[in-house]
Amino acid sequence: MLLNISEILTVPFITKDYQVGTDFEKLLLRRASYPVSEKSPFQLTIHKDGDHLKVSGETEIKLIMPCDRCLEDVEMTFPVRIRREVNLSKERDGDYDADELSFIDGCILDTDKLVMDEIVVALPTKILCKEDCAGLCPVCGRNLNEGSCDCDSESRDPRMAAIADIFRNFS
Repeated sequence: MLLNISEILTVPFITKDYQVGTDFEKLLLRRASYPVSEKSPFQLTIHKDGDHLKVSGETEIKLIMPCDRCLEDVEMTFPVRIRREVNLSKERDGDYDADELSFIDGCILDTDKLVMDEIVVALPTKILCKEDCAGLCPVCGRNLNEGSCDCDSESRDPRMAAIADIFRNFS
């Protein structure tokens, strides 16, 4: 959702509250996209104090993500707490970090970008459907959470065959 904040930018001291939502249906990353299963509108507060703009708000987004072991869909809840502060004088001087203003373009504030930036930072390094997820069989691909398979569990890496022969000779 795009929010016009031109009124805020023209006044030296102001605080405004907005009830906003997000328009994105998927979190798009370079190598993956995760559908949004649930999102709730949130109260966004924008406070301008001279050259400092403070943006704050809270919401919750639920994404459908695959388990890293068995590839089953997992619904992950991300509480989003937005606390951003922008020094507008740095923007005018051209002396700002591009990430600092990634969600503001001129007088338009992009709430989708603001929320997505917070979710990307909160993404876990490993997603599991359950702590003891057994994953997939490396031979047949069966989900081992649903039961075992008859595949040879001793399948070896062919690059290690020479070392396995050495150990076999000493047995």
